[in-house]
Amino acid sequence: MSLFNRDLEKILGTQLFCLLFSSDSLKIAELNLITNLLIKAKIPFDTTYSPGTRREAAAIELTIYINPSTTLSRVISLQAGGSIFSVSDT
Repeated sequence: MSLFNRDLEKILGTQLFCLLFSSDSLKIAELNLITNLLIKAKIPFDTTYSPGTRREAAAIELTIYINPSTTLSRVISLQAGGSIFSVSDT
């Protein structure tokens, strides 16, 4: 197993990442810890912030790149309601 895979497995198994993928809300301090862990482990990721509008709620989307064809994405809602990252059924 490569060093990247071991680091990724170790980080994704932490309580903080379990919270990220199982909770409806996340504190900004927890998101900062997650980004610090990803940077330290040199795991590529994107963070996109939408401040919200009168029609859309504020939200943050975190995308973690596992390999060229696999990503983990999570939308972190900062307000109640749908965000620009929400998936619609239309």
